[in-house]
Amino acid sequence: MEMPKLLPVLTLVIVLILAALVWLYPPTGDFRVDNPSWNGLSTFTTKFGASLVESLDRLPSNPKGTTLIVVPYEQFKESELEELRDYAALGGILIVLDDYGYGNQILNHLGLNTRFSGKPLLDPLFNYKNKWLPKLTDFEATPTTNGVRSIVLNHASSLGNTSDATVIVWSSRFSFLDLNDDSIWDAGEPIGPLPAIAYVRVGEGYLVAIADPSLLINSMISLDDNLIFIKNVMEFQGSNPEVLVDQNHLPKTPLDEAKETIATVYAAVSTPFDTLGLITVILALSLTPIWRRGEKLDGKS
Repeated sequence: MEMPKLLPVLTLVIVLILAALVWLYPPTGDFRVDNPSWNGLSTFTTKFGASLVESLDRLPSNPKGTTLIVVPYEQFKESELEELRDYAALGGILIVLDDYGYGNQILNHLGLNTRFSGKPLLDPLFNYKNKWLPKLTDFEATPTTNGVRSIVLNHASSLGNTSDATVIVWSSRFSFLDLNDDSIWDAGEPIGPLPAIAYVRVGEGYLVAIADPSLLINSMISLDDNLIFIKNVMEFQGSNPEVLVDQNHLPKTPLDEAKETIATVYAAVSTPFDTLGLITVILALSLTPIWRRGEKLDGKS
């Protein structure tokens, strides 16, 4: 059988192999629950049995006893903001972890004064390895800080206008907010202690604002007392809550988009009828060279 005649079959085989490799390769995007690398949330997901929320309109109608994790790196629709408001107001624990994203969209929609500053929080003295990894040891005595002596943040930000919130974690007095992004303190830039984590009562539930989503990633969750603190915060209203994670507001990597395409194709052929159609196409491509060869032989006889 000549190579040109085999080309459709070989192309199909290669496509299927590549699709399988893409599907099996672990995600690499920041804060992805199934990303086992340093920047993923696989450890957090395993430890707390967290589950994905496919869409914010599928949040539980009775959210008491649940905790929702949101890392807002993409903008929210108005309907999504309403879903988050209802979730907290009806008794859920809404934990918003942000540094340079769209967390203020949520705070503004809930009518809160507290805001994420969106500027780097650096600490040249109290840190883990370097000033971009500030070590925080100043805690308010609340259930969220029981057993916590220090936590470590990673390229964090800070909170501002916290008059309507209870600040539970502050940076050290040697820290500063780098307003002009030059990595050094300049006259006029705010100095510590600066609020890094706070909570606000919202209806029957709470919103917890954490100025650093990296607190949850695989490379950070085990540093100092990060894990204890995370557990305390999620159990704000009782032990062993159902933990939900929103992944719809994270930027998609090319690998994420490829996986979504494969999932869409798989869903399209998941019914017996569609699967039969796909098998028919594959067989047709596979047998075409044989049919053509048979036609040529018939023509010679």
